[in-house]
Amino acid sequence: MKVLMRGVHLSLSDGLKAYMQEHLVEHVERLFDDEAAEIDISLVDTNGPKGGVDKECRVTVRLPALSAIHVTETAGTLHEAIDLARDRLVTALKRTLEKRRDVSNQGLPQDVASNVPTY
Repeated sequence: MKVLMRGVHLSLSDGLKAYMQEHLVEHVERLFDDEAAEIDISLVDTNGPKGGVDKECRVTVRLPALSAIHVTETAGTLHEAIDLARDRLVTALKRTLEKRRDVSNQGLPQDVASNVPTY
């Protein structure tokens, strides 16, 4: 899985990168581990030095043959925002992957299957 990490209006420390890898990327990889998949993580400090509840974690996951999944969470600290985004992202990924499994397991409708000639 290709992982892109970036900070907007802040710099990413090694500790913060390790936290994102452990708490966000590894959870996504457990659900869907494919070399063609891509996860784009942006950490944003909206107000800068003014403070406040303005730390955002924006995550976009692009999976082959599926539409992109985008999640944005805002919290008081970057760690909280990463954890909140992870929870929403895991839920969205599970839902998307389950829909894909349901569609692939349905097969042909019975009325169409009965009209298909056998050779």
